[in-house]
This record gives sequence, structure tokens and C-alpha cells, in this order.
Amino acid sequence: MNKIPVAIVSGFLGAGKTTLLNRLLRESGGRRTAVLVNDFGELSIDAELIARVEGETISLANGCICCNIRGDLVRALLQLLEREPLPDEVIIETSGISDPGAAAMGLVVSPALAARVQLDAIVTLVDTENVLSLAGTDAALAEDQVKAADLVVINKIDRAAPGQIADIRNWLTAVSPGARVLEVSHGRVPREFLFGPGKPVNGRGTAGERVVADHGHDHGRTHDSFSWTAAEPLAFTATYALFKSLPLFIYRAKGFLHLDSVPERRVILQMVGRRVSLSKGEAWEATPPQSKVVMIGPAGQLDPALLRQRLEGCLARHHPPTQNRLAEAVLEILRSP
Repeated sequence: MNKIPVAIVSGFLGAGKTTLLNRLLRESGGRRTAVLVNDFGELSIDAELIARVEGETISLANGCICCNIRGDLVRALLQLLEREPLPDEVIIETSGISDPGAAAMGLVVSPALAARVQLDAIVTLVDTENVLSLAGTDAALAEDQVKAADLVVINKIDRAAPGQIADIRNWLTAVSPGARVLEVSHGRVPREFLFGPGKPVNGRGTAGERVVADHGHDHGRTHDSFSWTAAEPLAFTATYALFKSLPLFIYRAKGFLHLDSVPERRVILQMVGRRVSLSKGEAWEATPPQSKVVMIGPAGQLDPALLRQRLEGCLARHHPPTQNRLAEAVLEILRSP
């Protein structure tokens, strides 16, 4: 069963979460996007995106729903998964005064839920105008939201005063060293930064087919993508280490891998911010095994020759088998039926 991808969108009050959410709904591309929010009082979905309102449920024009999760997140998600048709993806918009880490924990506490959904990313928006002026408990909460994030988005950069972005980046470095940081205006976070390959969209294509098709979008020429394909198998340990050590300006990597230690099936790769995950994909069956990877970063900063060299350095022929307990534990999961 393909797991439904989930993205958590966080940020302090006024950071621009609703602006981002409205854009994702408007540009759904045929996806059925379910939205769960902490508090309807903070939600302002554009009128043309709403089909009807019934109690604490908003029916969205793209065929899915928006639910209140002031109660139990696990219960709300399980109820959502009983609906037909199922959503293609789920966005959880946390309250501006909540810790997204708690929402993320809710996705793994229930075995029934963990078997059906997969957390793709925690994205925290930072308000350029106000974040450095927060104090006391507000400042501590904003720091917790940043620490929980896979990707930190500095939003509203069009309103920044000279030197303000540099000051915010220095603050982020102090709060969360090694965080991957994206600068945008008007919440323009590319969709693929939130969701990686996974459930086919409305039954169209496999995860492997979609990952290559998705990377070609033009986002105002602010981002470049790099694609790599190889028929030779990759070594698990070297490949995992590579994606954990990519430069911080590579915000997103996704694709599927042909690993020498899991020869019978695709291994799905997702990397957003600091999160790197490998999960079981479909069996190769009659399809010739091959790896396909897409990386996304700022325009002009990706070095195709260097990235290609590093990826080719992970080919299994360069790496004799090694004994590693952690690697064997992960591989056992990937090999399981």
C-alpha cells in the first residue's frame, strides 16, 4: 500500500502560513489535498477555494476537506482516511502558538496511522518583519518551531530592511546550526519542497515516473534542478552518507534508488532540509532496475559535474560489503515484504 504523504506547516503568528496554504490549494494540479488545522479562527481560505461549510468541516473545491484538529490529531487523520476518495496528500497547519514537533509525534504513536501515512516534511515559516522582535515565551516558541523544522522558510523578504536577512540568518544559525534555509516572498515555497515521491496522483503514474516529471517546473527561475540516472546499483551506506552530507543550499532531493543490497525493489528517497528517509518502493518486476534522482537548489549554485561525481562515487563497485549494525537494521526493513 502506498502511504499518503503528510507535510506539517508551522510558524509563529503572522508568518504567512495561510498565504502558503491558499497557494498550494489553488495550484493543486489535480491533487486532492486534505488540510487539517489547529484552529479555524486563524484560517482564512480564499472564498473561491471553498465548496461548502458544514459545522467544523470545510469542503475544498479540489475535492477534499479541511478539518479542525483542536482535539486528537490521530483521530482526525484516521477519520480522514475513511473517506472516499482518499486524499493524494495531507497538509497539517499547526497553530501559530504550537510546537510542530508534537504534531509530528502524533503521526507515529498510532500503528494504524503509521502504516498509512508518511511524514514528508516539517516546514517552518519565519516572519522577516517580526521574528527578531519577539521576546520571552514568544521568542522561545519561535525557536522551538525552527528547531523542529526540516526546512526553515524566511518569508516576506520583499519587506526586509537592509541587513535584516543577514541578521535573521545569524539568529537561525545560533538557534538551529545546520538548518537548511529558503528565502521567499508571499509564501512561494515550491510544492515539491513539501512533498516527495509517493502516492500516485489520482492513479496517474508510479512514484518513479512522477519524480522525474515533477522537477521541471519553472519557479520564477529562482531555483535550478539537477537530474541523475544510473543503471548500476548503488552501495547503501555510501549513498545514505552522501545525502546526509549534501550542501545546505540543496533544499530537496527525491527519487528512487537501485541498491545492491535491495536488488528486488525500488527504494524511495526523500530528502528535505535535514530529513533523509529511505522507504520501500515497488518491485522492479519486468522494469530494468535503475536509480533516478532529482536535486533542487537556488539558481546558479548547483554544480552538476561535482554532484554527478559524488553520486557515481556511491556505485557499489567502488564499495566492498561492510558490516554495520545500523545499516543492516535499515536494510532488513527495506528488504521485508
